[in-house]
Amino acid sequence: RFTVARISKCCQIMGRLENRLTAAQILYPMMQCADVFYLRANICQLGLDQRKVNMLAREYCDSKGIKLKPVILSHHMLYGLKKGQEKMS
Repeated sequence: RFTVARISKCCQIMGRLENRLTAAQILYPMMQCADVFYLRANICQLGLDQRKVNMLAREYCDSKGIKLKPVILSHHMLYGLKKGQEKMS
């Protein structure tokens, strides 16, 4: 169910093109998804650009029969604290 094609749709969060991804770029969304469950997060707060990873985590719950899915709290990107910094990274 969770194929490379499905995972690669989540890679847009990194500004990557889906047809040219390295192994690390494919693993990154899977690791973010795994973090939600490893940390036992009830509320998952991520930026709007990462909503595809959030949905992947919720789909995983469906596939494994997990009834309590993480609540998704999305927000716009936070700007950096330094003058001229576009986002916090």
